[in-house]
Amino acid sequence: MPDRIIACGFNTGAAEGDLERLAKRLAHMEAIGCTGAEITAVGLDAVISCRMLPDRVARIREIMARHDLAYSMHAPIAINLMDEAHADLMQRAAIVSMELAAEIGARVVVLHPGRCHPKDHVDRLDMLQAFEMAQLGPVADRAASLGVQIAYENISPNRRVVAGEETSYSLDPRALANFLSRLDHPAVMACLDISHAQQGAGLWGFDMLGACEALAPWIGHIHFSDSTGVAATFPWTHDGERHFFGVGDMHAPQGLGAVDFAALGRRLRVRPGTRIAIEIKRNFLAHAEQETLVAARNFAERVNALPSEAAA
Repeated sequence: MPDRIIACGFNTGAAEGDLERLAKRLAHMEAIGCTGAEITAVGLDAVISCRMLPDRVARIREIMARHDLAYSMHAPIAINLMDEAHADLMQRAAIVSMELAAEIGARVVVLHPGRCHPKDHVDRLDMLQAFEMAQLGPVADRAASLGVQIAYENISPNRRVVAGEETSYSLDPRALANFLSRLDHPAVMACLDISHAQQGAGLWGFDMLGACEALAPWIGHIHFSDSTGVAATFPWTHDGERHFFGVGDMHAPQGLGAVDFAALGRRLRVRPGTRIAIEIKRNFLAHAEQETLVAARNFAERVNALPSEAAA
């Protein structure tokens, strides 16, 4: 049976306009044994005003082609296909993200699902999800025409969620699975962010492992990091403070949060061709990069060893 998980590597982080920074990061990742890489679209300066800059795109493509890595790309987090007020802009940004990914050789594009005000989530969710599906359809069609797949990622309780300014059904992987089942587009799958699932469970009180299992039939991409699941409900100014207290979207190495990776690895069945993108903060990269890569590989081996059908 072919492996379900085919590659492990890191998200590259923002290049901040410096493509040599991207080049060095990819070279380092290949040197330490990564087999995949997730490119952060923001900061490449390859897209401005929802238009690609051909010279920048060509330079990025040349840098990436130096390495034998399975590439994915994270589109701008600000893309929100549930945003009625900016519908055209959001859809254009999503479509050009697909086009950029195809040009640079990334076969998977991570997108965040729709977000809305909590009141609308209660009063208008069915209508807003129908709107989101209508917005996503042409994006998915364009992705399919380019040979790219969209990985819809369950989100975390970020500052705006904690502040009561927005929320999303995708805080619960079970609701994301339901959305993808109703959408039923061959170019759209799920990105399971393991840490986000832990945080969503902490916020909404659902069973994290059960929710991940519910999403499993759709999972073709995984974000790998740890967190406690405790929301950051007090003021903080620096990621290091979140790490010190153990709150919020920590992007921490395995073992520094509360995710039961061993149990998850014994229960999670994902799609063939799935990639793992490790998302840990730069301070953790400085002293836990190699051990986190090993942990992700071990997780992949555990998932790949599972039988095809769920155990009785």
